[in-house]
Amino acid sequence: MDEPTLGGTVVSVMEAERGEGLEWLEESAKHYEDPLVPEVAWKVEVRLDDGSAVTVIQPGPRRHEPGGRVRLLRDSEGGLLL
Repeated sequence: MDEPTLGGTVVSVMEAERGEGLEWLEESAKHYEDPLVPEVAWKVEVRLDDGSAVTVIQPGPRRHEPGGRVRLLRDSEGGLLL
C-alpha cells in the first residue's frame, strides 16, 4: 500500500496561467467578490524525496517559497494535494 503522504522540497512557485487547473475561478463571476482580493493560484513545483518531480496547483495566497519543505497528501483518486 502506498504512503498517504509524501515529503518534498519546493523547487519553484509561479502564478498559474488561466486554464491550468483554475476551473474553480469561472464560477466566481456569478458572485460578488472584493476587487482588492485577486483571484490567483500558484503552480508549485516540488522535488519529492524519492527524486521525482511533481507540479501542484494551489489556489489562494502564496504560501510556499523555493527551498521550503512540504508534505503532499495523496487523495483517494491518486491525486496530490499540497
